[in-house]
Amino acid sequence: MARTLIFRRSQGFSMVELLVALVFTMILMAGMATVFKSSLSTFYTSGESIASARRNRMSLDLLYDDLNSASMALTDISQWNDADFSTNNPPFYVQPNQPITNASATGPQTTDELYIFYEQPLPFEGELRTGGGAGNVGHTAQEAVELGLAITAADKQYEIDCKDASYAKTIQAGMRFKIKDSMNDGYFNIASVNIPTGDPTYVDINADLIPLRVSPPSLVAQSNLPTFKHIATSRVVFYLPGQLVRYRIEMRDLDPSNPTMVPCLVRSQDLYSTGGFPANPAQSSIIAENVSGFKLYLSADSGQSWVGGSNPSTGAAKGGYVGFPGWTLVRGDLDSQLAVSGRSGFTTTQGNEHWFRDIPTLVRLDITTRSATQREEYSNTPGVPAYKQLTQSVVLVPRHFGLPMTY
Repeated sequence: MARTLIFRRSQGFSMVELLVALVFTMILMAGMATVFKSSLSTFYTSGESIASARRNRMSLDLLYDDLNSASMALTDISQWNDADFSTNNPPFYVQPNQPITNASATGPQTTDELYIFYEQPLPFEGELRTGGGAGNVGHTAQEAVELGLAITAADKQYEIDCKDASYAKTIQAGMRFKIKDSMNDGYFNIASVNIPTGDPTYVDINADLIPLRVSPPSLVAQSNLPTFKHIATSRVVFYLPGQLVRYRIEMRDLDPSNPTMVPCLVRSQDLYSTGGFPANPAQSSIIAENVSGFKLYLSADSGQSWVGGSNPSTGAAKGGYVGFPGWTLVRGDLDSQLAVSGRSGFTTTQGNEHWFRDIPTLVRLDITTRSATQREEYSNTPGVPAYKQLTQSVVLVPRHFGLPMTY
């Protein structure tokens, strides 16, 4: 008897079913890709925003410290008068809207330049071991100071304990120091420095005393020796005399593989010169990268209005407010404020390059940083990439502003 063969249809998806499933899978993957791209974009943009805020905060903190040191004197404030400064290089000023060398088409074209003069203490104090008549035989240390005992040429030699070998290595000829048992005695110019072998925390210093100015000038001491002896173990303050600090935006080549230079906020420092800023490259440091704006404004009416080389609301430069002539115009605007709300006896900044020591003046600094790259999501024009900008400000009355001084 013949057997009947039964063929069963195989179990599985038909071609149509597979195509339908593939279409739905592609739609789902496209949606997931959009979500992933959005999440990735949010990650990048938030990271760049945080980085910009961090760069701004670091630069603002340093600027805050330098502004609070403006016009700080460790030598003696009465020694400074307008004759010590050139009219084109005063102890505090701004050159607004200066052109940036090598500025790129997509970067900032101008920058304000801030100049601050002060004397900078080293971040440690020494201790007088011997020198200047310290440790006088037959008298207590206090008696030596009170009696003003006679000194000799040997008293120009000082041995000072810096407490740390790395501190001792920072002491150099040309720096100054003051011995705190007699801050009124004068300051000491360091002529030469030697670190003894086997005792690296000590420095042997040959120093000349420079007496403080007195009035009339004929009373100025002729000797460069100390006017009296000093107390052994007295604290010693070292400092850099007459420093001029400058802040401005500069283009820097930070990536050898990328020909486009980066706009950076640069801090430069050197010894003050009446001939202008020395611009020593060895004394320059980058404070922040990708800085697209650096603006300074002043107010003598408690912040009710601001004067500067730009419109504080829009940042647009004012006509003619460029360089040092622009600073002259800014001072004229400040005088207009003082004419209305100046303190008694101080209604102008003219005729006195230390005007800020007598006039409480608010200083406002605006720093704008940008993202490292341009993205379409930062632009108001679809399909056109742009930088993300972030502006932060610091407002303060510097510590030495508004404190009257006499010459």
